Amino acid sequence: MRWRKYRVLFTLFVLCLAFDAWLYGSLAREPEVGPAIASSARANAPLLHTYIVLGGPLAPHTGAFGQRVADAAFGDAYPSITASPATAASQLFTQSRGPLRGLLLMLYWATPVLLVLALASWVLRSRPTHLMGGIRR
Repeated sequence: MRWRKYRVLFTLFVLCLAFDAWLYGSLAREPEVGPAIASSARANAPLLHTYIVLGGPLAPHTGAFGQRVADAAFGDAYPSITASPATAASQLFTQSRGPLRGLLLMLYWATPVLLVLALASWVLRSRPTHLMGGIRR
């Protein structure tokens, strides 16, 4: 089986989408800031809202591990989110610090980029060329 670029990119897209949905779905279940982040994402951040909606059914089955990862990455932004819940989605990415937050932010934006790259590589894939039709006798 040949490795096709669009298959690899699509597989990476699905993995990033599943991880983002799990993480942000778990973050929306956080008792302190979850409702504020979910309502702010619904109003101001469509990509974050998509991850939350997709991860909603997934998060209860994984336990509290997703919430612990979200707390480790975004925990220092929680006081400013509780102070101003209307701008929770933007504060989530501006008030947080650390290397884990940087990795999660990269994965946050990698998902739509991988989707575009997978679709572009599928459209521009090489196809077999037939210069002559079959020989008829």
